[in-house]
Amino acid sequence: MNELDEFKTVLIVGNGFDLNINFPTSYSDFMGSQYFNELILANDNWLAQYLNYKKKQDGNWIDMEKELGVYANILKSTPSIQNELVHKVLKGKRILDISEISTCFRKEYFQLCNALKKYLIDIENNAKSNNADITKSVAHTLIRDIIIDRIPYYVVNFNYTRFVECIIKGFDPIPDCKILQIHGSLKKDIVFGVQDSLNLNREHVFLYKSHNINKNVEGLPRILENANKIIFFGYSLGETDHSYFSDFFETQATPQCHSKTIKFYHYGQDAYDDIIWQLKALTNNRTSYLNQYNNIQFEDSSITLK
Repeated sequence: MNELDEFKTVLIVGNGFDLNINFPTSYSDFMGSQYFNELILANDNWLAQYLNYKKKQDGNWIDMEKELGVYANILKSTPSIQNELVHKVLKGKRILDISEISTCFRKEYFQLCNALKKYLIDIENNAKSNNADITKSVAHTLIRDIIIDRIPYYVVNFNYTRFVECIIKGFDPIPDCKILQIHGSLKKDIVFGVQDSLNLNREHVFLYKSHNINKNVEGLPRILENANKIIFFGYSLGETDHSYFSDFFETQATPQCHSKTIKFYHYGQDAYDDIIWQLKALTNNRTSYLNQYNNIQFEDSSITLK
């Protein structure tokens, strides 16, 4: 008997899960912290300066992992684009030339990872003093409902934090549940970077998620294939994670697939639109077939529970 046979329900959580239980774990939250500001003020980190510029340009929102790839490609681009980075984005900094920025990139990337990790450790350590009543959140209610059904389930956690695990362990008795922490953890090192399909220079290979030995993706395809019901909560299927799901969604958009219930919890209209856009890419423009061969559901978690 396959060890996964009884785990027919899979819950996949992203940063929206932690935000739903009222913890400030977004990239924008991190970039407003002392840990990020110290990268600019104390370390003269040009990568952080670039990210700060992009965040202001994009209305206080940023996908930091995606911007890592953009930044890397600027460093290998034409002199005119490089000069714009030097004189417009990094204005006021001690600038020599683009080669100096390129040389510092690897060091600055790891400084950024370390600062993000320290910030999230602080959030976890101070979680007990947080006044939010997480039992009233949509995220907590979802886990409670799964547990009430008394069925074994798998949790695939794309967060660096372990808030979802803490919620599960708060139930008595602890439910029959397995947890796969995909992108490392705060106890070790985090997996923070870009997808393999992005074309980078050899010297920027450290940005690929597949380069990081802390990734834990073994068995994910079998977990998805075995499931009858898959629930995505606060996970946007972003471009930097497409490699984890492209084969799965392409298969589910074909007549030969094993039909599944796939439910997406999103926060507001923009998040819904983004999921549809990502599914379009992941199914190779066969989203309508995905709907024909599966039970696709959506629920807006921005609507307050009554």
